[in-house]
Amino acid sequence: MTFLKKYLLSPFKNDWKLLLVLSVPALLLCAFGLSQLGRLTPVNFLAAESVKLVCEFLFLGALLALLNLLGLKNKWLLALAAFVYYLTMTADLILLWYFKERFGAKYLSTMEGGDYDFLTDWRVLSYFTLLALFCVFAVRRYFRAAPRKTALHRLLVCLLGLGLLYMANPLRLLPRPDNFYTSYLIPPSAVYTANAVLAKRPQPAFTQQPDAELERLAKKYNVFSAANTGVGKKYTRVILIASESLSNKYLHRFNPQIPAKASETMDALFDKYPAASLRHVTLSTLYGLSVIFSSHPYAQLSFENAYPLSFVKELKNNGFKTAFLRGANETYMDENILFKQAGFDEVIGATYFETHPEYKEYIDWWGMTDRKLFEYAAEYLREHRGEPLFMTLLTVDSHVPLGRLDYLGQEYEEIDAEFYNLPTLPRAFARFGQDLKRFLQELDKQGLFDENTLVLVTADHPSYSNTPTNKLFNPYRAEYDNLPFIIITRTPIEKPLADNPLISQLDIAPTVMDLLNLPQPRGFFGHSLFDRDAKRSVFDIKEDYAVVTTDEETRVLPLNSQDPQDKELIRLMTVFPAR
Repeated sequence: MTFLKKYLLSPFKNDWKLLLVLSVPALLLCAFGLSQLGRLTPVNFLAAESVKLVCEFLFLGALLALLNLLGLKNKWLLALAAFVYYLTMTADLILLWYFKERFGAKYLSTMEGGDYDFLTDWRVLSYFTLLALFCVFAVRRYFRAAPRKTALHRLLVCLLGLGLLYMANPLRLLPRPDNFYTSYLIPPSAVYTANAVLAKRPQPAFTQQPDAELERLAKKYNVFSAANTGVGKKYTRVILIASESLSNKYLHRFNPQIPAKASETMDALFDKYPAASLRHVTLSTLYGLSVIFSSHPYAQLSFENAYPLSFVKELKNNGFKTAFLRGANETYMDENILFKQAGFDEVIGATYFETHPEYKEYIDWWGMTDRKLFEYAAEYLREHRGEPLFMTLLTVDSHVPLGRLDYLGQEYEEIDAEFYNLPTLPRAFARFGQDLKRFLQELDKQGLFDENTLVLVTADHPSYSNTPTNKLFNPYRAEYDNLPFIIITRTPIEKPLADNPLISQLDIAPTVMDLLNLPQPRGFFGHSLFDRDAKRSVFDIKEDYAVVTTDEETRVLPLNSQDPQDKELIRLMTVFPAR
């Protein structure tokens, strides 16, 4: 007991209260993360919170010791350092809130070019004010400057404790996959982000002929085997509409708490045409669209390597003019360059529309209004009426967190229900439905919706954030996060779609190739939705881990796993076979 007090506890006698208080936000983040990841059970909560408290206490103790050793003892500066530290935790919170992922390397690039007007919102300013007050209170109330000798002692004890915790994390004793998810939330936000930036990432493998082991895995997971079903014909006008952040929870068909009037357009299309509910396999716009175009789950490897696979390239090679139209800035994250590499002849967005008076006044917030984007799309289709054309439309009015705030004088049929008379995502999707209906009617009026026209309606990714409309989505159902997919033709296709619960975004590209009766590239991970007998696997690649789901099992594996079986599966997810 004397040894414990002298060598392990004595370095904290001045600041243990401060370290405990400063550890509280991390405990709240951990609990929230468990909830977002669907792992908030009593056992997981108690186990993860206990380890999180130890880890955060020791990490903050080490930081405080370093600051003491550097001679920083001013309470105001220490409060400022704590505030900056909690900003990294805030980023973690936001990513867990919106995407059920932590803040890391994948999202650092999305910060560049974003719209930060929300930082002036009174709610955001209030949050930052409360955060700053918490830091000032904790430091001024509990901080006691330690002598350099004590600070050095504390630093050594903290580093030793963190090392032991890293080597013998008791959370690893939990059953799979709880052992992974609880451990995933333990590293402090700043450490997690730095590790994500510095970590070695899997590299792509381009191959003419996969080796025997890859062929075995490909057969096991039934990838690289997409086939046509005979449902196709020679469509010459193909329009893919990707609604920003749309998921099933905003449709009355899946969520009875959504007013029927709010989603009547999408629900009617579901009833009339072949439609499916798809599992998403990645998040954020660039990643979601990359999966849609490539039918490959590792979106980052696709767009960083000029899209080795892309159905857009296939259409272009078969004589289609290809155009990508969006309401937001087309240069965001270099998407104007990347989508051209995916096969688009033109990428047109807000910077283009700003040069045209008839559209310029309808640009605000994240970009041009959906209604005007649809109007321009109809104009573009008229101009290219006489040639095969593939067009992707990416809307923007339903961007998180609340959807468009100002519709710039455009009028909509109002929904007489709670949450629909102020900016919310439910209101944004209700208005998207009205704009989509107008667009389809305009195509019909202009003679652009004929027997050779194919319209596909889906989303780039779902949105997990329900604030401030949480009660519309309680009780939560897993299918709320699925994406709608509708195939619209002049004469509805009668052949039914697969009802397999593992159909996903990976199946969109093979479905397009099937509908156009074009040969399927070998490297697709998905299958045509008209192939009802195909065995399917879902590869959901996160920031630094992957979730692989089959009919038999669900595996969660870190992308830096050293387990031989995991390494082979990671190799499968990074391979791009030649056509």
